[in-house]
Amino acid sequence: MHKPIQKYIALCALISMSMIHAADVAPHFAIRSQGFNSVRRVPSQTYHHVNLAGYGDDGCGPAYGSFWLTGEYTRSFRGHDITKCLFGEAVNDNHCLKIQGSRVAGRDANALLADYFYLPTDFDSCVCFSPRIQNVILDMNYYVGMDNIWKGLYFAMEAPLTWTKWALNIRENVQNKGGNDFDPGYFTANSLSRDNLNADFKAFAAGNAPGTITQVSNTSIPTLQTTTQLRGLQFAKMRKSSAMTTVSELRYYLGWNFLLEDNYHMGFHLEASAPTGNRPEAEWLFEPQNGNGKHTEMGAGLHGHYTFWNAQDENSSWGFEAALDVTHLFKTHQTRTFDLIDKPLSRYMPVMEMGSEILFGLQNPTAEAPSAQFKNYITPLANITTFDVDVTVGAQVDFIAFFRYQKNNFMCGEGMMTWDFGYNLYYRSCENIELPCDCKQFDENTWALKGDAQVYGYEVFGPPVVTASVPLSATETDATIHGGTNFGVNGVVNTEEILAAKQNPKIDHPELASTPNSALRVNFANDVTATNPQINSSFDPIFIQQADINFARTKQITHKLFSKWQFTFTDREKWVPYMGWGFEAEFAQGEGDCNTCETTECETTCDTSCEDTNGSCLRCGLSQWGLFANIGISYQ
Repeated sequence: MHKPIQKYIALCALISMSMIHAADVAPHFAIRSQGFNSVRRVPSQTYHHVNLAGYGDDGCGPAYGSFWLTGEYTRSFRGHDITKCLFGEAVNDNHCLKIQGSRVAGRDANALLADYFYLPTDFDSCVCFSPRIQNVILDMNYYVGMDNIWKGLYFAMEAPLTWTKWALNIRENVQNKGGNDFDPGYFTANSLSRDNLNADFKAFAAGNAPGTITQVSNTSIPTLQTTTQLRGLQFAKMRKSSAMTTVSELRYYLGWNFLLEDNYHMGFHLEASAPTGNRPEAEWLFEPQNGNGKHTEMGAGLHGHYTFWNAQDENSSWGFEAALDVTHLFKTHQTRTFDLIDKPLSRYMPVMEMGSEILFGLQNPTAEAPSAQFKNYITPLANITTFDVDVTVGAQVDFIAFFRYQKNNFMCGEGMMTWDFGYNLYYRSCENIELPCDCKQFDENTWALKGDAQVYGYEVFGPPVVTASVPLSATETDATIHGGTNFGVNGVVNTEEILAAKQNPKIDHPELASTPNSALRVNFANDVTATNPQINSSFDPIFIQQADINFARTKQITHKLFSKWQFTFTDREKWVPYMGWGFEAEFAQGEGDCNTCETTECETTCDTSCEDTNGSCLRCGLSQWGLFANIGISYQ
């Protein structure tokens, strides 16, 4: 009896562990395409199905159709949900990120470590965001009934020309710009002055970095120099805003109304979408999406209506209408930037390039060399975890249901007025991400997390006295975006504690480092006393592997309420103009809610083997409101 209970408890614990991905963040913020909106399409199409049908008793009536333009302006709200999706639990109640150095007194443990961004160790600022997405859409629609070919047959298409603006609205309030230089060995062989560092976090987020730093690395030979490269962000950068204009996609519908009467109809259709919008490129964190991300779509739908009440004079009626569209988004190529598993925002952490060639005789107390050594190159993780991937979405669902009130002989018999109000559900299943056929895109056994480790130690030997820099092999697998393992997340300001932290006490597998000439010291100084103690290095450094990367995806659920009015000039005989207007309000469900999803897969035809990598699936959606108006003309 105990074993089943133990298994149950273990299973519950495992499930609980899988839910700890609530802190994960979305590497790419996706929305429903601006062209996939049944509120703009279905009410008008229903009118065409029923009121324009030109079939006779033999089902072979004249052709009929309609062309209409719908203009819409949409604007997002609940921007804090977008911020939460992009930055997770690192943002505070004011939707801001604290940026603080490792030597800030009373440091906030949830702050991002300023040192990572080439900012002084005493730097202190607050970075806030007000994300907003705006769209101006001119949706061009055409509908043609083909009863002369087959009773109830029709074809429709739409082409939404969209201007979209995505504004992250990043702003920074610097509390203390910091005056500390980087100590020798922290990033470079010698000290790195404040003048060489970034001015603020926004500078780092835009891609700025100290660059190539060449310094004297031997006190007895001034011409002997060490060059360290400190690279800036190439991907997942941040900017205030960006806009673009293009046709989001071309959508086609071929349908058949197999039931078609005045008071009811039922039909189905096949639909397809040809992508004409843009493709995610990952250079920017909050890059505009115009269209569906370059997916080709195919699917089908059902639609119908029933008039359940007619006035005795037949001048007014109430009806109920519904439509369902389900499409599959086929595989498309995109570029995405990813974090490490259980390390949200780690894309902004520094990583070191390591190499197996060991220089200067670096060794541990038993004269053993490490497996790899720092190769004087540091770059943000985003620059090495940005991949060309293939993305598929299993199902995209758009369901609409609404009531319609219709008033005939409106405005002294000039026309007909309809009023629609209803609900729209949008669902997009979790993405599936596959690495292309060369599964091993990531260069394993090359990169390691730096954290707050010292990357250089110093020989002090003589006579004559010589001080020289030696690259270490110190890695920090347990470092996070909030801090490294030596200084921790609470900040260190005491001189003795700073000196102790600089000895690399909490790096991976720490051992005292030396060369055949001398023990390696913390500071670049002619000092072998307690003020310049021996430093540790990782003689079994831990590398970042492809299996460590969190190939996170997103899924979406939104709920929309809408209302629309339309007036049709029915006193015309052949050409019938109409116009309408309305509004909609869409609410995203479960922003920031995460759960595990399918594994990231590689094609079975890959020449090189690779392991499936678990990736979290975040439910992130867009809340927005919209105002729209349409004008059109139908012919019969």
